[in-house]
Amino acid sequence: MCTTPGLTTTLLFDTTLLRMELEGRERFHRVMEDTQGLTFVPSEAMLGEKPLRLTVYFADGAGPASASFLVMVHPALAARQVDVLRHTRPVALYELAERKAQATAQQCEEEKTQLRAELDGPGGLRGLRFSGLMDQNQGVKVHDISTAIHRKPGNALHTSSIWAYRAHHRIAVEMALHNQGTRPWTFKDALLRCEKGEELRPLPMLRPDTISPGQMNVRIMVEMDAKTESAKGSCTLTLWGTDGRFITLGNVTFP
Repeated sequence: MCTTPGLTTTLLFDTTLLRMELEGRERFHRVMEDTQGLTFVPSEAMLGEKPLRLTVYFADGAGPASASFLVMVHPALAARQVDVLRHTRPVALYELAERKAQATAQQCEEEKTQLRAELDGPGGLRGLRFSGLMDQNQGVKVHDISTAIHRKPGNALHTSSIWAYRAHHRIAVEMALHNQGTRPWTFKDALLRCEKGEELRPLPMLRPDTISPGQMNVRIMVEMDAKTESAKGSCTLTLWGTDGRFITLGNVTFP
């Protein structure tokens, strides 16, 4: 399961626990446990490290006597609450897995259709109008946020020329990436977390090429579906690469 520095993750069990063992416990910012579960908050220092093992032992003496989990610290993705059911009906479990697989396949199909429509449609202002991103009441608003951004120490790449966009039901962040290190970096995914816990995932996009060491001014734009009232106030945008290294930009605001 994934957890994020500064955010609380809680595991709740339907069976009384006898004890638990958490690898690297002293490296967590906070750990609280009782006979029904565990709550922890990882520290910033744990980013990029190998997953830690959590083992719980059940008090009723029935089998299985214990269960183990791997806790991975991720820069953006966090499971806020995990409900662990020790006794499950196999049929129900299979039905749940099938429903999840069908939902995932449906989402992939919808994203593929949307991306194909955007790529095959007209470009320029006609494309914006026909796709519904621009109408007689609203166009595309642009805001230069380069100087207002809070760049997190330890970012994989340097960033500059950061722009925020808002159109009808869409927002986007564009930036220039500069690889001043010695390792290549390839974009994998992103997450925008705003005030009041709102989280937005990016729309399907053409994956940029790997950014090699010394390569500068590589433009990337992350676009998200957003209602008019979404993404208000200060947000945090996190991008991560295929190797797990991340870029976190705080104080992202949209026009």
